[in-house]
Amino acid sequence: MKRKLLSVLTSGALMLIAAGCSQPSASSPTTAAPSAEAKMGDMDMTGPIRSTGVVTQIDADAGTVTFDHQAIAAIGWPAMTMQFHAEDPAVLQGIAVGDHVSFQLKSASEPAIVTVVQKQ
Repeated sequence: MKRKLLSVLTSGALMLIAAGCSQPSASSPTTAAPSAEAKMGDMDMTGPIRSTGVVTQIDADAGTVTFDHQAIAAIGWPAMTMQFHAEDPAVLQGIAVGDHVSFQLKSASEPAIVTVVQKQ
C-alpha cells in the first residue's frame, strides 16, 4: 500500500514538473526570447566566427586576451567585454591594450578560443 501511494505521488509530481517545463502551444503567443539551447541548435557549430573589438587586457604568459567586442550574431552574443584564450599565443604578438582589432574565434562549439587577431 505504501509503495503504491509513493508511486502515485511520484508520478503526480513528475507530471506537474513536466507541465511546468513544457513549451507553450503554437496557439499561445509568447514574447520570450528563444532559449540558449534553441539558439545553439540553429547554429553551425563548425568553422570560424569573426568579430571586431578593442583590446582591453593581454596576458601573454597565460595566453589570454580580453576584448571589448561588438555583438557576435553568429553565436548569439551581445556586445560585451570578455577574456579569450589564444589557441597559439603567438597571435597576441604585435597587439597592445587600446588597439582596435578584428579577431576570429575557433568555432561556435569552442567560442572562447581566439585563433587570429589583426590590428584594424
